[in-house]
Amino acid sequence: MDAQGLLAALAPAVTDAKARERFLTDPKAALAVAGLDLPEWFTVSAREGDAAELTITLPPLLDPNADLSDEQLAAVSGGCVGVP
Repeated sequence: MDAQGLLAALAPAVTDAKARERFLTDPKAALAVAGLDLPEWFTVSAREGDAAELTITLPPLLDPNADLSDEQLAAVSGGCVGVP
């Protein structure tokens, strides 16, 4: 999904009260319905406010030379890429 697709997915939540409630209740599910499937470990939150914003919180920087933890190895073997 590109930026235009993301904006199209958000548009109903701005113009329709029921779509807005669904988005505020479960934004990740609303985005999935619009075609943006995010990994299970990726958290999405939504809130009402005066300004539209996108905030992405990155996990701590990983040392590329360090051994993976058991949790990271389990995530990779389960088909998930990243740190849960």
